[in-house]
Amino acid sequence: MNKLTTTIISIFLLVISCNKEEIKTDPDNPLLGIWNYSDFQDNMWIYTRNLEFIDNHCYEFKNDGTLIERKNAGWCGTPPITYADYPGTWSLLNDTIVQIEVGYWGGTASYKLDIESVDSKFLKASIVEPDK
Repeated sequence: MNKLTTTIISIFLLVISCNKEEIKTDPDNPLLGIWNYSDFQDNMWIYTRNLEFIDNHCYEFKNDGTLIERKNAGWCGTPPITYADYPGTWSLLNDTIVQIEVGYWGGTASYKLDIESVDSKFLKASIVEPDK
């Protein structure tokens, strides 16, 4: 009985000591951080905040106005897809529009994201169509 009790207590202590690392957010700018693609609903790209990139479309918005965008490493979008990290810059044009300049496999892309909502867990945005 004594070995069983010791084993159960040891397992319990091991489980409670393995806390998941908490994701810190900036209350003054909740856009900062890593965002992994999660879903597409109602013409909105939905991203979840995370500690690291996954193999999918992702952003990391940094405090100094730079970013990393993970996206397709080549022109083909047919699985299996290979992803690469591309450096770029971002800036707020107003309360909801983010201007992005970022590399991609074919050069440099420039586009705007319209942020519908951003909080400690989710980013919902759509790409602003360029004026014609």
